[in-house]
Amino acid sequence: KPAVLAASYSVQFASPDARAVDAALAAVRGAQGVEAAATTSIAIGGTSVMKVNYGGSVQDLANALRAKGWQVAISGTALRIKR
Repeated sequence: KPAVLAASYSVQFASPDARAVDAALAAVRGAQGVEAAATTSIAIGGTSVMKVNYGGSVQDLANALRAKGWQVAISGTALRIKR
């Protein structure tokens, strides 16, 4: 059975401080199906971006993040999340 290749998605999140960046990364990494998550742009006091490798569709990723308590907006293959 061939392995399912993970897709890469961009996830934007508010980052008022370094603790918020760490918390968002930890929460996203803990969502079911997430294979990896790493920041690609950090803006303390603004909106940061992470790249998420996920073994499913962008809608599936959104649902996995909603299950972790996030509010999720989808735009193409990018997500914006907030608590």
